[in-house]
Amino acid sequence: MKVTVKAPTVYPIIVPTKMSLHTFNFYLVETAGKLLLIDAGVESDKCWNIFQDVLAAHNYSIEDIDAIILTHHHEDHIGLVNRIRTIKDIPLYAHEKGFNRLQRDPIFLEKRIELYAETFQEMGCGKEAEIEIARMKKARIENESQTIHGEILPLRGGDNLFGFQVIETPGHALDHIMLYHEPSETAFTGDQFIEHSSTNALIDLDENGARTLSLLIYEASLRHLLTIPMSIAYGGHGNIMENPHEIITKHLERIERKSNKVVQLLQEEKTVAALAREMYGGKYETLFSLVMSDLIGHTDRLEQTGEISKTYRDGVFYYRQKQEESH
Repeated sequence: MKVTVKAPTVYPIIVPTKMSLHTFNFYLVETAGKLLLIDAGVESDKCWNIFQDVLAAHNYSIEDIDAIILTHHHEDHIGLVNRIRTIKDIPLYAHEKGFNRLQRDPIFLEKRIELYAETFQEMGCGKEAEIEIARMKKARIENESQTIHGEILPLRGGDNLFGFQVIETPGHALDHIMLYHEPSETAFTGDQFIEHSSTNALIDLDENGARTLSLLIYEASLRHLLTIPMSIAYGGHGNIMENPHEIITKHLERIERKSNKVVQLLQEEKTVAALAREMYGGKYETLFSLVMSDLIGHTDRLEQTGEISKTYRDGVFYYRQKQEESH
């Protein structure tokens, strides 16, 4: 006899923002006799008040929450954790690869800054890189308040938690996960894909101290998600998505189009910094780190597909469309 499993009951917490993200989304979820909080928004009174309003509207309080689960470590997904846990010491779950970020391990953060400095130098960046590295060093000190206090319980791909499968979806962040309720095909997807915009695949420091091949990892995660039936996806920003596979396919197509554009612009040898100025204009300066992550990701991808080659001279990489060999 087939047993019907009830779909999770989801109470979205939607915090509007003037940023291009449109909203910060996190979710109260009733499932398997538990009340979960999936992600925790930003640290602001506005976010806190909306969170309290949603709790009250459904006759809940913080005391009723059984667990907090994070899809990844970024500050707009962890913001209220400490404030909530000063009221009740709620168990907090996150992927183990996020621990050194959530706990703001000083040795890790210093190595991460060193990685960015080395990468930007190799990609031919100048004063913009110096400004960004100085900003990162300052933020490492100023953002100490974002340190998550108390115990964090580790998650890994394949775990089952409160009826959800934990599926690793690295790329946007190395510790990114999706929570998947198979019987109802319900997914909590964090920032892996959103409807109204592309998602950044951000370069980072991996567990071996090397630079992540972020876009390649992200693209592989998206392709894996196409194999998983999803009727609805609750993302970290924008609309709740009732056509997840269509949105994922559009993201993959967007990646392919941009890679094709990069190949065409590399008919002559260029650094990634020169390529970024050409493709992004003024955004190269105003969105420097995001732009560089984007194009470093695409050059990594095109190297793997064999469409471009690189040369290393005087500490800098130069990229070019691979030339046809003449016989």
